[in-house]
Amino acid sequence: MSLQLTPVVAVGVLCFLLVWVAIGAWVNFDAHARGSDHPGVWGVLAPLSGIVLLYYLLWWRPGRGRRYPPSRWERGAAAVAVAGPAGLVAASLVSPPDPASQLTVWPVAFAGCLPLAYLVVRRRFDATGGSPMNNRL
Repeated sequence: MSLQLTPVVAVGVLCFLLVWVAIGAWVNFDAHARGSDHPGVWGVLAPLSGIVLLYYLLWWRPGRGRRYPPSRWERGAAAVAVAGPAGLVAASLVSPPDPASQLTVWPVAFAGCLPLAYLVVRRRFDATGGSPMNNRL
């Protein structure tokens, strides 16, 4: 079976790239707010390597406090970064195990998860006020 680039699959690929860029943007914003000397390096390496992303989320980020509260752009990037994997999990549960089928269902699941992810991110940031240790995403 060949994977054809249909318009629906192209939309799935574009959504994947959007989520990938949003993860890098959120890590860059967050690292800058936490005083990193090189937030751009975190923003580029975190989406490229899951190991770097896990290191950032589990070890580097919790040990540093935020200098200022999250911006609107940071909240938006965080919402897209959360909705992407959530939509991927939802799409994999309801679609056949074919990659083309999952790419056709994932944009719909992503769009459905996006408002919920935005509310979760907004509530998380508002509840903690952007405080150093409590706003783990």
